[in-house]
Amino acid sequence: MKWKAIVIVVIILIALVPVYSINKYLQKILRPRQSLTRLFSYLLSGMLLVFLYTLLLVLLIKWVFPSA
Repeated sequence: MKWKAIVIVVIILIALVPVYSINKYLQKILRPRQSLTRLFSYLLSGMLLVFLYTLLLVLLIKWVFPSA
């Protein structure tokens, strides 16, 4: 049972790398410091990114460990 927790943590840590780069790309493209509209669009896209990435990560973990 302990190894499952370790594998899940490793999957989460590996998944953080692409999210970090996507977030940096969004900051570069949307430039949220320029105006309030850009800030709100960045916040909305960030929330959407977190929701979708969490959904995909949960589906991946459920696929790796179907009995959990």
